[in-house]
Amino acid sequence: MDEFSELEQVVNEAFVTLRDPIYRYVFAAVGNPGDAEDLAQEAFIRLFRDLRKGHTIENVRAWLFRVAHNLVIDFIRRSPVPERFEGPAYERVTEEVPDPSPNAEQQIVGEASRQRLLRHLTLQERRCMELRAEGLRYREIAEVLSLRIPTVQSTLGRAIKKIVRQTHE
Repeated sequence: MDEFSELEQVVNEAFVTLRDPIYRYVFAAVGNPGDAEDLAQEAFIRLFRDLRKGHTIENVRAWLFRVAHNLVIDFIRRSPVPERFEGPAYERVTEEVPDPSPNAEQQIVGEASRQRLLRHLTLQERRCMELRAEGLRYREIAEVLSLRIPTVQSTLGRAIKKIVRQTHE
């Protein structure tokens, strides 16, 4: 097997495993399926390019989320009206990205609750929660968002306390 085929295999495996989580994270930020698809695809293209240049990537998942995060930041900066994790764009995320709930009723209740609860979080808290929901560990979230691990821990702790408070109101 030649070097190109090995790189292609690594990228394909990452794509199969991480395509949906990367897309969901990007879509949550930009709110447009087409833009989210383009940005997610660009993250995988950059993975291939960096590997082809001989760069070593120890944690592909964290690296891809970091690249996707940076692409989102650049996209939002270039957008005429930046959309953050709130308002109509964020609300569409829970409507358009499928949730693997057992049945439609549970899904509707869960989505309504999640929308209501996430509105009370800061942008950083939402990003941390989204990444954690995608299965990233504290260390990986810290890498993606350029935070220290204790900051991730305290941010997630605050977010969880806010959510718990909201559920008891």
